[in-house]
Amino acid sequence: MRNLALGLTAFTVFGIIVYWSLVFAKIFPVIELVPGYKNWFMSFPLADGWIAVVSLLAFIFLLRGDDKSALFGLLAGSSLIFLGLYALLYGINTGLLFILTLDEIIEIAIKVYCLSVGSYFIVYFWNLAKELLAK
Repeated sequence: MRNLALGLTAFTVFGIIVYWSLVFAKIFPVIELVPGYKNWFMSFPLADGWIAVVSLLAFIFLLRGDDKSALFGLLAGSSLIFLGLYALLYGINTGLLFILTLDEIIEIAIKVYCLSVGSYFIVYFWNLAKELLAK
């Protein structure tokens, strides 16, 4: 389980950096699909940056065997859940979730990733925190 947590924290950091690099390089263009979509979409870099930072810290501390990994893993997990739920409801409310273009399929995959990996992080790092408290 530790190796899975290490892999997912590293992948989360890597994925966020690559994703936003592609957006800012205009390789993954942001199109105004519904009124206000582009502004909504472009409001995420700082929030995603936060997820990348806490995921990176969870990775580093977990790799070192440092107790702080539990805190940063829980922060990463709850941040991923928040992002996934927020984006999911936006997609439902605007109807974008049901327009299955390649871009939307990628966005659905990101939502599923956020909700599933966020849940995994919360369970894994909460159990780690409980072990640390029991010492």
